[in-house]
Amino acid sequence: MTNESAEQVETTDSNYSSSPCEVGIKTNRLTQDEVLRRLFSPTGNSPKPRDGKSVVVVTEGGAERAVTQRQIESLIRHGVEQLKKLGVKEGDRVIFYCENSPEYTSTILACWSLNAMATLLDYRAPRHDVLSAAKRIGAKLLVTSQKLYVDYKNETKVFSDAGLELLNVSPFAELKESGLNSQFDIQALDLDRPAFAILTSGTTGAPKTVVHNLRSLVLNIVDLLEYANLPDGLTALTPLPISHIFGLSIFMITQVLGAKTVLTQLEPVGFVKAVHRHKPDLVAALPQFYGALLSAPKGFINLSNAKLLLCGGAPLTVSLSDKFEETFGKRLNNGYGSTESKLVAFNVDSSALSIGKPVGNIKVDIVNERNEVLPEGKIGEVRITGSMFMDGYLDNEEASKKVLHDGHYYTGDIGRYQNNNLFVIGRKGDVIIVGGVVVEAGVVEEALRSSHDVKDVAVTAMQNKRLGQIIKASVVLVDDKIADKLKSTDRKESLEAQLQLERHFREFCKEHLTRFQRPMKWEFLASHDSLPKTLAGKTDKKAMTGAKSVS
Repeated sequence: MTNESAEQVETTDSNYSSSPCEVGIKTNRLTQDEVLRRLFSPTGNSPKPRDGKSVVVVTEGGAERAVTQRQIESLIRHGVEQLKKLGVKEGDRVIFYCENSPEYTSTILACWSLNAMATLLDYRAPRHDVLSAAKRIGAKLLVTSQKLYVDYKNETKVFSDAGLELLNVSPFAELKESGLNSQFDIQALDLDRPAFAILTSGTTGAPKTVVHNLRSLVLNIVDLLEYANLPDGLTALTPLPISHIFGLSIFMITQVLGAKTVLTQLEPVGFVKAVHRHKPDLVAALPQFYGALLSAPKGFINLSNAKLLLCGGAPLTVSLSDKFEETFGKRLNNGYGSTESKLVAFNVDSSALSIGKPVGNIKVDIVNERNEVLPEGKIGEVRITGSMFMDGYLDNEEASKKVLHDGHYYTGDIGRYQNNNLFVIGRKGDVIIVGGVVVEAGVVEEALRSSHDVKDVAVTAMQNKRLGQIIKASVVLVDDKIADKLKSTDRKESLEAQLQLERHFREFCKEHLTRFQRPMKWEFLASHDSLPKTLAGKTDKKAMTGAKSVS
């Protein structure tokens, strides 16, 4: 549900072609070869950053270091040399387990230069997951960074027993620029060979290893750049890990643009300082990071340069969207994509909770269980057609065939079109059966998310003797005053606060949900509390505590 009151218009075609949006300076569509030259040989091919800094890394505590385009290219060449010395060749599989840095991203490009596959792991993942992934994909080399290398150097036997060599890329930062007497031969790239793999978040089952080729990434970049019309040489800022598809795509896009790309840590304080210091034109972050900007003193943060504030990885609430626009005079641009599909759509000028329109040559339809395209306003599965989605799940042909067939990717997300804009509601399999009626949890969450009193929400099932299951809503509140009363040692005050909130939200639900869709159990949390999240920033419903049966 959204706050929109527009009538639903019946139509037989739910796909809407994308058109360029006036975000920046209109540019000609780049060719595939131009994108590749800018990525692998930025010196002389990419636009130059405004102040000569290609990548700025903000470390813990706010310290910064920067590298130039020429240094980036030197790092790529050095990475190729080091990988070759360690025996990496075409078709090999390499694990990357690093914090964001130019050494990390350059070594990924070096890996692609050799037509080897880079498997990107979140640097916060436990050692067991690293070893498990290495074994599963048959990797012989683990590329890591100094902090993680120090943690593991005393346990090298664990890695050697797993058949893994370690390569610490952090010392690459001390290298001097090398002579660049020749251009990288992009014709040597096998664009259709598996280039990178990323693990899914596993919110709806066991994590899968998603494999992409390089051509699909480049074509996605071409589409996104044409749609967004971003100017060359801008300043971009993101805390997103490169090991996630959102972070990887944004980084590669900014490098193609010749941007100064500021990489911050995954903590809001450094992010806020970096926004204040660098005054970015483009920001890409999770909703919680934009929420952190609201806590800064009035006038401290200058977003006047910002042309695009991409928000993704987790649902955007109306309360955050409205408060952000009220505070900064800038709207958050809700986006949509997945590990399997890369970036598919983003919102420039429509309703806050919409993820906008598909970019470039991507086609998005809403279909029913018979694979029939549904008219506007009808809820169904989001189906994507285009050149940007994955090759498949690694060594899992059965799972791949379930979602990839007839030239389409079946996302497992449910959504609808409304006023020519796409709304993604939730996951297809996330259902609660109330008295025999199937309720999509995402529909309930979308309705509650449209309330200005809701900062975050998750809907789960509780067992019930009479109905089989009932709906439980866990709500993170915007207003802490009443949330504080819930924690009062005065039992009467606490109970009154709980009942007041339940009455308020039940009245709200009467206006937005059918009888079977309305939650019967409520849990309320203060704004400084949070629902459990995965490393990707999605609500981890598997980790949420289930309640006992209620009568």
